[in-house]
Parts: sequence; structure tokens; C-alpha cells
Amino acid sequence: MVNESVTIIGGGPVGLTVAEILSHNDISVQVFEKNDAPSKEWRASTFHAGTLELLEETGVTEELLPKGIQADKVQYRDRQNGLYAEFDFNLLKDETKYPFRLQCPQSTYVQTLYNRLKDKPNVDIHFQSEFKGMEQTENEVIVTLETPKGTKKFRSSYLLGADGASSKVRKALNMKFEGYTLEERFLLVGTPVPFDHYLSDISYVNYIADPEEFLFILKVPEAWRLLYPISSDTSEEEALKEENIQKSLQKALKTDDTFPIVEKMIYRVHQRVAESFYNHRTVLLGDAAHVNSPMGGLGLNNGIHDAVDLSKRLVRLLKEGSNDREEELKTYNNVRKKVAIDYIRQISERNTKVMKEKDEIRRLELQQEVTEEANNPEKAKKWLLRSAMIASVREQGIGKIPETAEKTQN
Repeated sequence: MVNESVTIIGGGPVGLTVAEILSHNDISVQVFEKNDAPSKEWRASTFHAGTLELLEETGVTEELLPKGIQADKVQYRDRQNGLYAEFDFNLLKDETKYPFRLQCPQSTYVQTLYNRLKDKPNVDIHFQSEFKGMEQTENEVIVTLETPKGTKKFRSSYLLGADGASSKVRKALNMKFEGYTLEERFLLVGTPVPFDHYLSDISYVNYIADPEEFLFILKVPEAWRLLYPISSDTSEEEALKEENIQKSLQKALKTDDTFPIVEKMIYRVHQRVAESFYNHRTVLLGDAAHVNSPMGGLGLNNGIHDAVDLSKRLVRLLKEGSNDREEELKTYNNVRKKVAIDYIRQISERNTKVMKEKDEIRRLELQQEVTEEANNPEKAKKWLLRSAMIASVREQGIGKIPETAEKTQN
């Protein structure tokens, strides 16, 4: 008899989202996480309207809303010349119940999901359990893991790789991870000191252009966060020195004040997409399938959209009697890959380009384009629908049955 359960490698936001939806639909789930507890790293911090809509039916949205800050405006600024464009999410009031970006650390979302899942009878979450290998048969996947009790094997109907950009599941499938890595890295720092005391007219989300050191400033409940590039010839040790972080904050905020630092993290910046998001009964999602620049707050959200899409397909396959496994997973692959390339990559690359363009004439041209877009209500609304990830859901669908999904795309 086939074991109609699902094994998830990775207990982060994407893996736990799948576990939440599948368990809600009476499917047994086992989650394996290599760390010894839910991650407390803040990491990503934006939840878009399209994501809040998708999570609504599980009750997660209602639980998450009071834990975040509602940012209804996004500013584009120049480090020397100040504000040049502002997009107002209130233009979407007739399109969504959530005309804002919810600013909330990824760790809060992970803890929220973990608290919902930990006592469910059809969910087992195993910490300190590292993926070592797998084999697939016609009816099941057999996964080998190193656990605190030694090497163990687990069987299930499907294996989901939600284990991040360095995914061992993807590597076990010998999937290419095509794209590129930027030469510079990004340093993210956080402080509880209010940035709007120094830049009085900033919003909760700000993209600040500068050819030498562009900035991304945003607010979460716990802190103000500053993201900026560090050159390829600067070591991580040097970049993380207290005095250098203070200099960057002082330069950004035009002050001599010093700031308490509550977080600091260096990002490698990638734009990569796996050659395929599935192989037989093993499926990749989130950063294991695609990674992109953090400029736009899209990576976490796109991973959650993967999770919702795939969960709907697994419910049909495991609970509703569908036997179109290949068509379901092929549609998942085609739709989610298209979103990663045609929506997420385009938005994040454009934001990065606007912020770091070194040629003065081209930089001003790009800024003028953004200004004109923000000042035109019709164009601004179109931009907001895309950046809020509402457009990708409407245009490409989420979890639609294969025939419906194909018609939606055509």
C-alpha cells in the first residue's frame, strides 16, 4: 500500500507553509530541518498583498497582520537629490483588502507557522536532521537522513526540497542552477533608533539611488533596517566591524550619532533558476528552485506562492483521486518558472539597476522613467499590481488544474 504522506526537507517559511496547507487538508507531513530549532534570523521582511490573499484561507493572514507594520507607500530617492518618486498602495483599495506591504520579519512568520503545526497529529517536525540522499520508485520516495538517533530512512509519496539556495535535494537531482551571482555582496544592519528622526520625509520602504553606495531602507516592528553593497575586495570581517557599520549608518543618515546594532548579516546576491522544478516525485520550491536580488522583497513571497500552488496540486493527487501526476507537476514547473523569470527577476533587476546605475545620464533617465510611472495613476496601479504580486497570481494562476492553467496563460 502506498504511503500517502509528504516529506519536506527544510523547516523554513516555504517548507512550513506547505506543511500548514497539507495538514489543513488531512495529509500527513514530516518536516526535516538541519538546525536545532525554528530560525530566529529576521532575513526577509516583506509580505505582499498577493501573498496575504493566498494565505487567507488557512487563517495565517489574520494571525500575521497584527504582528507587522502596514507600509502603504514606497519611495524612490536619490542620495544627493532626495525623493523623486512615490508609489501609493492606496491605489489598490478597489483591488485587494491589503493595499500595503506588511513589514514583518521572516522569523515571526516561521514561529507563527511552527506554533500552529507543532501539536498537529498529522505533522512531525524533526530538528537536527540533515538530508543525505534519496531514491525514487514508481510509487514513493525513500529519503536518507542523519538524525540525532543515527542514519534513518523515511518513505513517502512525495519529497519536497525547500532547503534553500544551496539545496542538497536539488544537487541530488543533478539539476543545473542557471543564472549569475553579483560581484558585490549586500550588508543588512538593523537598529531600533528611528531613521525618520534623521530623514523626516522617508516612508517605511525606500530605495535610494547612488552610483557608489546605494541604500535600501525599511521599517519592521523591531527596528529600522539598512541594506547597502560592500565591494568584492572588502572581507566580511572588515565589513562587519562596528566602526565601519557606524560610518555607513552615519553617512546614510547624515549624522555623527552612533547606533545600537541589533542585527547584521551579509548576503550573496544571486539571480538563478533551476533547469526544472521537479523530477518524478521530487519537487523543488522556494530558494531551492529560484533565487533573486532582495530588491523588491519578492523572494520569500515567491516561495510562499510556490508552496500554495504545489499544495493545491498535492491535495488533488493525494486526496481527490487525481492521477495526473506528470501533468500537475509539469504545470507547476511551467507556471512557477515563468513567474520567477518574467515577473520576479524583471522587478528585482529593474530596482537594482535604478539604484546602482553609475552613468549619470542613464541614471537620470531611469529616475525620470520611474517618476513618470509614479505620477501616472494608470501606470502606477499597474506597477503596484505587479510589485504586490497580485498580477502574477491573476495572470498565471495558482494551483489551477493543468487544462485551466494552460488556458489562463494563453
